[in-house]
Amino acid sequence: MALTNTSSPPRGPLPLAPLCLDKVWASPTLAAPWDGLWPAPPNTGEIWLASDRLHVTPVAAGPLAGQGLDQVLARWPQWFLGQDRGDSLPILLKILNVGQWLSVQVHPGDEAARRLENEPWGKSESWHVLGAAPGAEIIMGLKLGVDQAQMARATAQGGLPALLARVPAKAGDTFHLPAGTVHATGPGLVICELQQASDVTYRFYDWDRPGSDGKLRPLHQDKALAVMTLAGPGAPQAPRLLEDGPNRLELLVEDPHFALLGAQVREPYQPHWGGRRLRLVTVLAGQGRWQGAQAPNLAPGQTWLLPAGQEGLTLLPAPGGLTLLESLA
Repeated sequence: MALTNTSSPPRGPLPLAPLCLDKVWASPTLAAPWDGLWPAPPNTGEIWLASDRLHVTPVAAGPLAGQGLDQVLARWPQWFLGQDRGDSLPILLKILNVGQWLSVQVHPGDEAARRLENEPWGKSESWHVLGAAPGAEIIMGLKLGVDQAQMARATAQGGLPALLARVPAKAGDTFHLPAGTVHATGPGLVICELQQASDVTYRFYDWDRPGSDGKLRPLHQDKALAVMTLAGPGAPQAPRLLEDGPNRLELLVEDPHFALLGAQVREPYQPHWGGRRLRLVTVLAGQGRWQGAQAPNLAPGQTWLLPAGQEGLTLLPAPGGLTLLESLA
């Protein structure tokens, strides 16, 4: 769709439409209560909520409806991203719907991504667990005492799983996985993933599982060994309370590249922590509206992009309040 003729940036928050991706490791359906929030067909493994590259999320409503987020940001980069922040979204927000173990993998940091892949940035990420089956686990890091030589031998000889740290995961847990962390998500998990906007992944091990084409997916073990960190076992992040009262705000993860907040909102609320930064507001539960904005009412499953250049946006929760995640770039 062509860009509109207006030269001034759009005021107010932008609702974004999700994109659903089929994955070989997906759960056949989304578990309740998340099954109705996004239009996920069977075998949806990832639901991209905000992205301007690879799989571009469109604007869902308003004068820019149907336009890709890449077009919108390229036209008004300073308004949405802030001064001297480039013209592309540096974060990616998605939902993972996990039915089988994902591959055991690791991501490069910024310097390694530029050197090895000619990519602008690496991939640190965070996982906020929305739902978990009893006994659900993730892999996060290595068992105590594992060294580089052991990892190299196990990778070559097929003994890698014995060295990996399995960590229990339950609803409400948040995990911070800086670049270099060896990790995988296990079955029975619904996860909101906030990450740098990179798709560079080095697979150590893929459970000898064929991909959608019936062939084994490629591994990248030499690069994985080169960029991994010898750390683990991991553990959930302890949230840091920022505001308490009718509106409760917690800092779930603070990474050099992004921050993730959790908010319980019962009174008028202005997303402002962290200053004038682009942020994404994802509604997990409840109803509400944006004060003074010509925009749809807030409802569970929605993700809204708030421009870094606009202050004073106010959420008015309906009775019963709102449960939100805020993703800051």
